[in-house]
Amino acid sequence: MTTPPSSTSAAGTPSAPGPDGAGTAGGVQAVLRALDLMAVLTAMPDGIGLSDAARRAGLAASTAHRLLNTLANRGWARFDSGTGLWQVGPEAFVTGQAFDPARHLVQTARPVMQRLMERSGETVNLAIRSDDRMLYLAQVECAEMMRAFARPGARVPMVSTGVGKALLAAGSLPAPAGTETIAPELDRIRRQGWALDDEEQSVGLRCVAAAIPAGRAGGSPRAAISISGPTARISDDRLALLGRMVGDAAAEIGRAL
Repeated sequence: MTTPPSSTSAAGTPSAPGPDGAGTAGGVQAVLRALDLMAVLTAMPDGIGLSDAARRAGLAASTAHRLLNTLANRGWARFDSGTGLWQVGPEAFVTGQAFDPARHLVQTARPVMQRLMERSGETVNLAIRSDDRMLYLAQVECAEMMRAFARPGARVPMVSTGVGKALLAAGSLPAPAGTETIAPELDRIRRQGWALDDEEQSVGLRCVAAAIPAGRAGGSPRAAISISGPTARISDDRLALLGRMVGDAAAEIGRAL
């Protein structure tokens, strides 16, 4: 990676930072737009071009260019002159490390996730609620050639994922839009103790999940763990067994929190 140059070019290389609107309203709008761009960069860890980033954030290319340059000068974004792509910068990692509750959860859950992966033979994921979506925090991949994965940092809807439905069944509030359409399924999840994403998020993939008890903090669960893999291996005759495995792992993590 290289330090962003100070000159402006049509390819989207950074230029010197400039003000983004005068007054409080303009400043708030600039912050919101910058956060939108950070979300785009986070979703594209291998990098993204200026025009594509602007389109995804709903911004004019000139506005996106100015904001990305400002973010780069502060270490929040970085520009690779070799590829012409923008990526998340190191400052985002430093700030993310300050999210202590999530870090403690990951540290506590990772050895349990490793054992669950070895027992099930499938990829194991850890996620927490973020507004009306689930945010993946960590993953332990299996050794299979064909495997499911949800990259840490990815956000997915609660109502169409195993981890999200597990939390909703455990009483996570407020309920996001669409929860009423899966009410019968949530009742079934409460009875059996685990949730299923049956190709709802990705065709050909299944996910078996369970909510992690809140531990000593009390209250409703905010995190869930899942086993995910192709439908050929997450077959109907394995669902109950995998459900018990993931439920036991979730309970073990909860006891350690």
